[in-house]
Amino acid sequence: MDETGGIGKDGQIPWHSRKDFQFFVENTTRTSNPEECGDNGPQMLGIYTVTISPIKGIVISVLSRTMEPVDDGELIVSGDLEEVLSKLTEMQQRNEIETIWNIGGRDLYGWALENGIAERLVVTHISGCFDANIKMPPIAWDDYEEDCSLRSDEQTDGPLKFVWRVYNHK
Repeated sequence: MDETGGIGKDGQIPWHSRKDFQFFVENTTRTSNPEECGDNGPQMLGIYTVTISPIKGIVISVLSRTMEPVDDGELIVSGDLEEVLSKLTEMQQRNEIETIWNIGGRDLYGWALENGIAERLVVTHISGCFDANIKMPPIAWDDYEEDCSLRSDEQTDGPLKFVWRVYNHK
């Protein structure tokens, strides 16, 4: 997010960074014990994951009011959050997935924060302001503690400067 909490502009991320995308892929595809998680590893849950270009080893769930429902083992599309969460919980219980990543958008972030289920926040803090018209919902920062062992040095990618921070729920 940028310095104003901006996360989107007109349905897109307002900055482009190969380095940040690589960080995203590395983190969302890592499992602590690959032998126990089958081929599916992590699970992404997002509202917009819709240029659905699969990342190997990830099952993607998309919440959408307009897309046709799908559930083929690699992609779950539904307009019903409770249905998706039920499926994800069942998959975790069967050790088919390990981690559920909430990759937004704003409403889904807000829902997780309001309901206290955001156990860990992995945040790219972008230097500068990007005229974003979609802002991150309020975060009760007092409820989180930074994991300083995972703190990154300042990164640069073209004109972008940013850091990665990880915050664990207290």
